[in-house]
Amino acid sequence: MLTLALIVLLAIFAYAFHTCYPLLEKMVHGLISLKERQSLFDSATRKSVFFNVLMSFQSIFLCTVILFLVFGRMGENDYQDFYQALTLFFLFLFALVLTYLIKRLLYFIYCNVFTSKGKYKLWNETYHTLFYFYGILLYLPVLWLMHDREHYIGAILLFVFLFISFKISSIYMKIRIIYDKNIGFLYLFLYLCALEIVPLLFLYESLTYLHNVIVSSIL
Repeated sequence: MLTLALIVLLAIFAYAFHTCYPLLEKMVHGLISLKERQSLFDSATRKSVFFNVLMSFQSIFLCTVILFLVFGRMGENDYQDFYQALTLFFLFLFALVLTYLIKRLLYFIYCNVFTSKGKYKLWNETYHTLFYFYGILLYLPVLWLMHDREHYIGAILLFVFLFISFKISSIYMKIRIIYDKNIGFLYLFLYLCALEIVPLLFLYESLTYLHNVIVSSIL
């Protein structure tokens, strides 16, 4: 079931990459230049909306697959019960989607308090460019985890490396775009705690709780 879902997602991504490649290329150029400009998505089209929704969903879905498989390995549980596995997977997916939406809201509020609307748009576009490429690279640890049960630690380490690289890059880009020397250390400390560290800890505790509740209730 999971393999079929990945094949379908990969096929849709291949189609989107083929049809929306110019849009992706513009995003990469924007990532390199980091200059305030009219957002690529100010005038939304069907193609841009489809591309953004697909790429965001792909990143979240692949993160869900990895966490689902990792929790199964760490708990020495391969989710033999189909309904248990399906319930846990969709709960993980819902938790990640909710976290993504909440973080977007927090970023919007935080950036509008500390900076201008133009800089927020530039950061938002830059962040999602990194997020999309992060999602593409997640196919590597996902396929590794699914097809190599004996050496899954390497896949987990690859996932951790990609995640840390993505977070460091996004934090660097945000500070470079929005940081104002007049704000000082308080801005950086508040940003790192409120929008980066605390949400991750909360998400980890939530996923662990969901996993334990579902598995223990089945057993």
